[in-house]
Amino acid sequence: MQKPNTYLIAIVSFFAVFILAVGAARQPKSRNLVIGYFWHRGPQYKEHYTSVRQHYKHITHLCPTRIAIKDTQGNIACSKDKWLLAFGKQHGIAILPLVANSNFNREIASAVLNDPAKRTKVVDQLLEITLDWKCPGINIDIENVDAADRQAFNLFMQELCDRFHEKGLAVTIDVPAKTKDNPTSYWSGAFDYEFLGKCCDLVMLMCYDEHWSGGKPGPIASKPWVEKCLNYAVSTMPRHKIILGVGWYGYDWPENGRARAHTSKGIAELIADKKPLLRWDNEAKSHWFEYQSEDGKHQVWYEDPSSFAHKLELAWKYRIAGISIWRLGDEDPNYWKLISKYRKGQKVIN
Repeated sequence: MQKPNTYLIAIVSFFAVFILAVGAARQPKSRNLVIGYFWHRGPQYKEHYTSVRQHYKHITHLCPTRIAIKDTQGNIACSKDKWLLAFGKQHGIAILPLVANSNFNREIASAVLNDPAKRTKVVDQLLEITLDWKCPGINIDIENVDAADRQAFNLFMQELCDRFHEKGLAVTIDVPAKTKDNPTSYWSGAFDYEFLGKCCDLVMLMCYDEHWSGGKPGPIASKPWVEKCLNYAVSTMPRHKIILGVGWYGYDWPENGRARAHTSKGIAELIADKKPLLRWDNEAKSHWFEYQSEDGKHQVWYEDPSSFAHKLELAWKYRIAGISIWRLGDEDPNYWKLISKYRKGQKVIN
């Protein structure tokens, strides 16, 4: 047998690797991702598993709410969902455990973010958990951060990203939706889109609660407002990192006091009980109705497949990476028909 020409083999191998590398670099970034938040609380959370079982073919990522920074010392509480981890592995769904400051406590966030030793302590624990659970990455959902802690939050995220990226792990983050940067804003001032867009792999814009439970009645996420949020986001970070967060819920505002949140199932039950006149706000692209109760007049605004279709249209218009859903469980099944079209690259509004 003739001896192989080792020099020729080496040359061929080099060019094969080079071609593969260049080809990979030219591949378009992933789009039409569908990321579902999996809430592990409440009396009906078992129905969230049902949602995953029935619709897993349309889901690319799951963010289960399993990890919390529980105190100002940076100690972590977590609970491993073995079934969800196994199901994700079986069906090719990336599990990105969600990490929050317990009850979105501002003092916990501030104490950890401003102390280098506590930041390191938290990052060490999160890295250990992610590796132990064999997850491809993590989802950071630290909310209610003091605007004065903006730089400290950036430092924490950079340190976390550096450590995770060294291990080949992804870091995703949830950020409040905003139409411009106001570093002094009580709720969103701490979130530096430009910086976070550089260090994180995906940035989920929480484009809901335009009108919130403690405020005046109005759309959960009107189309013009969502588009303004996207306009600002794409001006600060790469489109292939942006995820449009959508809400699958509604609010029932009484004349006085805070609104009550309802799932899709809850809204349907309320409509069946009160039999109100359903109205469509064509500018907001949202349904709403009013009804009378013993405590006075109520106004209800809610997201449904009709309003959701317009969010998907915006996701395609702005060529962003995909959508994230708050949250799975109790949803109108017609949502999934639209998501199926979105995943296939088909029009959702004719």
